[in-house]
Amino acid sequence: MSKMKKPIVVLENVHLEREEDKILRNINWTVFPGEHWAIIGQNAAGKTLLLKIIATYLWPTRGSVEVLGEEFGSIELHKLRQKISWISSALEQELPQNQSVIEVVLSGYFSTLRLFDKPTEKIVQRARKFLQIMGLNSHEKQIFETLSVGEKKKSLIARAMIRKPRLLILDEVCAGLDPIARRKFINSLRRLIHKESNITILYVTHHLEEIFSEITHVLALKNGKIAFSGKKQDQLNQKNMNFLFGKKAKLRKKNQTYYLDIF
Repeated sequence: MSKMKKPIVVLENVHLEREEDKILRNINWTVFPGEHWAIIGQNAAGKTLLLKIIATYLWPTRGSVEVLGEEFGSIELHKLRQKISWISSALEQELPQNQSVIEVVLSGYFSTLRLFDKPTEKIVQRARKFLQIMGLNSHEKQIFETLSVGEKKKSLIARAMIRKPRLLILDEVCAGLDPIARRKFINSLRRLIHKESNITILYVTHHLEEIFSEITHVLALKNGKIAFSGKKQDQLNQKNMNFLFGKKAKLRKKNQTYYLDIF
């Protein structure tokens, strides 16, 4: 009998408090290799703060956290951080806009906002590999600020992947995209998952239609607590949507895509 693979993430009784505010309460969550999770919930439910803990940017008030087999408190977090990539709209705004696309991607290898060091040819080829996966191989010399919103977001994915992370955290990455650009972006993510089988994705979204077919599991937060979690097909049901968003929420499914209407 083969051994069970070690979990990617294990949270046990995790709490996060700030002064009198209980932001996260009694979070128990395990993510295994081969799983890709969508994290959903209303604004201020605690989604981003939960993932900041996993990404080593926040320390819980109490509880235990293990990421990629390393327990918080027994490893230097900056070493663990090298195996985790986080993408949000804030990063896009921080990057110097006058760089070429390939310079933006290469800067990710050195964890800098601008490319200062000369990369090896091997690293350059790796950057081109991920630009191709994301459908941007013809844009590598283009200035970053001239890209469309969707192309910029694809560039950030390539930038994140150049370091060969084990865990990719995507925090509302489709914000600001029109429906066509969103579909193209999600299709590029799907290609990435099929090309890079060792990656685990945690995907924060407010829109169920962004939960693409390769997403295997869903975690829902409500008022800082887990409302429900588990396999996508088991958890995305009308009862859970009513609990999470109220009785005016209507769940639809069409062509393997979920939609939520609020009346």
